[in-house]
Amino acid sequence: MTVDQRARHRTARLSAAPAAIPQARRLLTEALADWGVSPGTDLAYDLRLIVSELAANSVRNADRLSPVFTLTMVLGDGHIGVGVHDADPRPPVRPGDGLGVVHEVITEAHGITEVQSTEDGGKTMWVVLPLDGRGTC
Repeated sequence: MTVDQRARHRTARLSAAPAAIPQARRLLTEALADWGVSPGTDLAYDLRLIVSELAANSVRNADRLSPVFTLTMVLGDGHIGVGVHDADPRPPVRPGDGLGVVHEVITEAHGITEVQSTEDGGKTMWVVLPLDGRGTC
């Protein structure tokens, strides 16, 4: 694992293995704490759930084409974005339980999601949630 820890932007390359899912959650929790987001807030809970599901989806569905995935966390003005990149060019599979819950959380929080194709032939699934008083940054 390699981690780039700039103040408002963090990235980590993680092995596409089940053990990386709690590791991704831990890295997010550390970033949120450094950014002043209280761990017990709805925002922190929602982001942990989203990162868990996106990482699990990458591990479960892209591991043959992508032995690693990249977690990106960005603190912006009024929002926090998280992205999970893998080398699998296929779009995320039809929302099952996990991605279905992610989409419900995004909708409820008035967030946005986008899947971007990347130059390496893979994709990044981005989720951006507004701060809107849901954390204390």
